Amino acid sequence: MITESEGYKRIRSGIDRNATKWGNGHDYEGKLAWIVERAQHYADMTGLDASDILNAWEKQRDYWYMNFYQDAKQPRIDAGVRVFETQEALREAVGTAGFRCPACSGVSKSPYACDSGIVRDGKPCDWKSYGLFGTLGKGCSIFVKDKMVVDTVFMPLAFEVAS
Repeated sequence: MITESEGYKRIRSGIDRNATKWGNGHDYEGKLAWIVERAQHYADMTGLDASDILNAWEKQRDYWYMNFYQDAKQPRIDAGVRVFETQEALREAVGTAGFRCPACSGVSKSPYACDSGIVRDGKPCDWKSYGLFGTLGKGCSIFVKDKMVVDTVFMPLAFEVAS
């Protein structure tokens, strides 16, 4: 049961602490319900256990839960997230062709930071998938079951051909 998981207990503890210290300025219980629903959604879509997913997310989280848990970080899988069993399966699917930078449209070897060499605004493009504007809606969200990680990266060229 997800409410018995270490991840849930950690979030619950944070909510109790925040509500006591800061009052009702945030919808703490609503956020907790969203987190539980999203972990269950991932479980339903992947066949994994919701408690394991929430525990994995909590191990990754290194900032406030109210900011960490959101659609941008844990998008619904039915909204275009590609699911892979393993990192190896992901590497095979992506291949070696590279990734499309959403800012300059060049090809980057990195899925996270443009290294295309295309000059924009007088300097080589150095767009980051993890920056403020992310992938400008042109990237790809990936969930790898063996890591239970959702990651948003530049669009792999191999996926452009498949689309």
